[in-house]
Amino acid sequence: MAAKADIQATRVAGTATSTVVISAPVRLKGIIVASSGGGAGLVQLNTDSSSGGTNLFTADVPTGDVINFSLPEDGILFPNGVYISTATNVTAVTLLTDKFSGPNLTGQNG
Repeated sequence: MAAKADIQATRVAGTATSTVVISAPVRLKGIIVASSGGGAGLVQLNTDSSSGGTNLFTADVPTGDVINFSLPEDGILFPNGVYISTATNVTAVTLLTDKFSGPNLTGQNG
């Protein structure tokens, strides 16, 4: 399947919890998560860094494994950027997103 737009890859260490990974509005198109092998991995992505941020994506990773997940169609809109609220037993997370300066990054998903 051909990509419809430019894709940006942003990698962050699994220890970067409570961290804004991308501060601009962006659509998540895919994610790669590597478990550290210390147990099953878990990653949660929220809309912003406030305690009231909404969880928009959660990924579970088997112990010592890597997942690569592509989101269908337009992906998931993160209107305030992507914030990692939880990263347990994770070595690294790579977010595949629209380019940060791309058009139509506001409004509803879909």
